[in-house]
Amino acid sequence: MGRLFDIIMRIVTIIAMIGLLGSYTAPYVNPNVFYFSSLLGYTYHYLLIVNIILLLYWIARWKKIAILSILIIAAGYPLITTYYGLNPQTVPDAPHDLSIMTYNIQMLGIGEKDAPAKIENYINNSNNDIVCMQEFPQREASFKKFPAYPYYHRNRDVALVSRYPIINKGVIKFDKGHSAACVYGDIAIGKDTIRVYSVHLESYRLGKNEQQIYKELTSGNTQNATQGVKTISSRLVTANRNRAKQAQIIKDHMLQSPYPVIICGDFNDTPISFAYHTLSEGMKDCFIEKGRGLGNTYIGEFPSFRIDHILHTPTLGTVSYTRDTVKYSDHYPVQSDIRF
Repeated sequence: MGRLFDIIMRIVTIIAMIGLLGSYTAPYVNPNVFYFSSLLGYTYHYLLIVNIILLLYWIARWKKIAILSILIIAAGYPLITTYYGLNPQTVPDAPHDLSIMTYNIQMLGIGEKDAPAKIENYINNSNNDIVCMQEFPQREASFKKFPAYPYYHRNRDVALVSRYPIINKGVIKFDKGHSAACVYGDIAIGKDTIRVYSVHLESYRLGKNEQQIYKELTSGNTQNATQGVKTISSRLVTANRNRAKQAQIIKDHMLQSPYPVIICGDFNDTPISFAYHTLSEGMKDCFIEKGRGLGNTYIGEFPSFRIDHILHTPTLGTVSYTRDTVKYSDHYPVQSDIRF
């Protein structure tokens, strides 16, 4: 019986190792070429935990397979640092030149009676110099709710507000049928000018039907599991493919910028994704530089991931990174202090 259990555990371990290795490919394989890698990317966090548990089991058993397990987990260390902040506590009020925040405000907190006022007060009193917002109400009058920021730019559901003058601004255009939006502004801060992008990449478009399917699956109701998994997977794949295209369009525009760049917003994608990798390549991620812990930013109906990001060109420096766990929206706001 003990030998049979050992064989089963080895099979489980090998499957878990293969799955983890597959998830490592998600940032590098375009989902428009091979979509399955992008789906494995969602499982990275769980596969890593499973592999660590299995590693501890084999270490306790003093088996050589533990060495292979260590090597496979270690091979993904660069991805671990994008998912788990390993930095010490940042120094409060350290010298910096700019404070910036990104916040998906969920149309000013749909569904909560007092959420709009809370979000408005929170942003106006945040002491940030620039705020990038997603799911921003598509009304010009909405900017009057943020008197602390006299300069602004908006397109569709993304907005950029600033205490400093926006000397040039524009819109990134995507293919028809895409739900993504992106604006940018060249902002003059003293003698310096930076280009800031506020972005909201393609959402998964998971409605009430998909939410119900997810609840049934997670509650153990597997009666329609196969069809449910197919339905949700199809939505994920479509969104992943669209975001890959959108990220490349934005990246091409960023590479033409005459100024240092900060891009932030709701990417709708984790760090273990092709879209994130495209936008972050050659950039610094404020979370990786100064973040701690998991840093999950989405708090809606589906599993929580870090999908809201702040990236900047390496010529700028990250002084601090903060995720504030206020629950006025289905996302947490993310803030960072930057030095020039």
